[in-house]
Amino acid sequence: MLIDAETFQDGTTFVSDVAVVGAGPAGIVLALELAKAGYNVALLESGRFCFSEAIQNLGEASYFDPKFHQSMSECTRRQVGGTSVIWGGRCVPYDPVDFDKRSYIPHSSWPVTYEEIQTYFARACNYFLCGKAEFNIKNIPNIKHKSIVPGLPDEQVLTSTLERWSLPTNFAKEYFNELKQYKQIKLLYGLTCTEIESNDSGSQVEALQTKTLGGKTLRVKARKYVLAGGGLNTTRLLLASDQKHPGGIGNHSGVLGKFYMGHLSGDIAVVHFNTSPRETIFGFDRDSDNIYLRRRFSFTRKFLHEKELTNIVAWLGTPKFYDPSHGNGILSLAYLALNSPTLGKYLTAKAIRKSLIGEVKGIYQAHIMNMLKDFAKIPSFVSCFGYARFIAKRKIPALFVYSAANEYPLHYHSEQVPNPDSTVSLSDERDELGMRRLKINRRCTSQDIESVLRSHEYWDAHLRKHGCGYLKYLSDDPKASIWDQTKDGFHQVGTTRMSDNSRTGVVGPNCNIHGFNDLFVASSSVFVTSSQANPTFMIVAFALRLADYLKKQLA
Repeated sequence: MLIDAETFQDGTTFVSDVAVVGAGPAGIVLALELAKAGYNVALLESGRFCFSEAIQNLGEASYFDPKFHQSMSECTRRQVGGTSVIWGGRCVPYDPVDFDKRSYIPHSSWPVTYEEIQTYFARACNYFLCGKAEFNIKNIPNIKHKSIVPGLPDEQVLTSTLERWSLPTNFAKEYFNELKQYKQIKLLYGLTCTEIESNDSGSQVEALQTKTLGGKTLRVKARKYVLAGGGLNTTRLLLASDQKHPGGIGNHSGVLGKFYMGHLSGDIAVVHFNTSPRETIFGFDRDSDNIYLRRRFSFTRKFLHEKELTNIVAWLGTPKFYDPSHGNGILSLAYLALNSPTLGKYLTAKAIRKSLIGEVKGIYQAHIMNMLKDFAKIPSFVSCFGYARFIAKRKIPALFVYSAANEYPLHYHSEQVPNPDSTVSLSDERDELGMRRLKINRRCTSQDIESVLRSHEYWDAHLRKHGCGYLKYLSDDPKASIWDQTKDGFHQVGTTRMSDNSRTGVVGPNCNIHGFNDLFVASSSVFVTSSQANPTFMIVAFALRLADYLKKQLA
């Protein structure tokens, strides 16, 4: 059942078995799993089914350094479906090494194992509609015989690991009918949770305080409460609930809001292959279910330990759209379309669009010359790619173009080391509902930078060893380039970290706030390390695990 919270009378108390804060992928999965087991769920969503700038602005931070962090309005979405409304659809799990206690990475000890979480990958794939839970090319029959280029084997460097792509799946649209039809689910939209009330002893939740932009105040009472409102917004709610918990609920260890991680991502080199250009797999594969797959350069678990590297992957990219020196008419067409004030906003999410068009201006003539040079190719490209990207149900995730020179940007995506000095905290500035806004102070370390640089050196050595190619760095100071590319904010990891005791973390192994048996967190904020993977897939895997745990508790 779908309910506009503005239709409630002011002061109403709403009662349910479980209250879930946030109707993004984690919240929707939890609601559906619990409803199928017969439990009543109040699913609270700050946003509505359509985007509202006023509601979106509730989540904006009072401070962030734009060199290291995106604005919250661009990297989150207060709307039914959460950030799945604007994401690209990349589905990739954490690796076994991410759950290892790595002595060279401080604070990297998880209280759960990879093997335990892996049992939820297949169910997560079903929700994402991304096919089988298989993330290695060698285990996919129709393409396992191919190497990314001829003669490049898997040794300590791998090119057989892959990522899968969903439709991309907008959870609001895909699961709208189920949310509407299940009588056990009450989706209350336009309702923002502003505080968690606890009892006098501070060990149980009494109720959730919630508000609407229209001025209504509601209380929500339940047997169990789950915070699934995104990494930083969940942390913000815990920090703000400080009436009986100095520093916020969950700050018993003093680490609530600390260890904020994301990823380091960018290009510092191009890879030049010595092999036949026509035999390079530079774009996507598709499996027997027509799921898009992408190969990556990565390392074995043993090698990462031996060389004390952070977990990192890289894939073949596309030249910068905005730089006309690429000489490609299709890329220039894409740039001009994305740069159009009227057309661009309909083509991709705002933050992705900004990264593609860059900040370089005054080069339109060069792009037009590129298009004229490749004019004969453009009509077929527009029809084929346009259908695959905007009309087909399963959309092609990105644009890749063939390189006759057999050179491609090598785009890396690297783990960020847990750092207690990388933090979020509350400011004195308040939003329209009276909640204090966040101050974001994300910091990277020299270890993050050095590991990315050394990883490229090992990839280069592997290519040269087998006579398949080499890396060409894009600047004389690649280390400085890595520092310049540390900006993130899309992947919000670590600020309510998981631990096996209350002295070192915020939540326990079952995602309950330490000291509470009725308050849980379902977001990437509980993750101890950030891996090479974007967190969306793992968020749902952990949500499924939590759903199974709650079913046992409620029974």
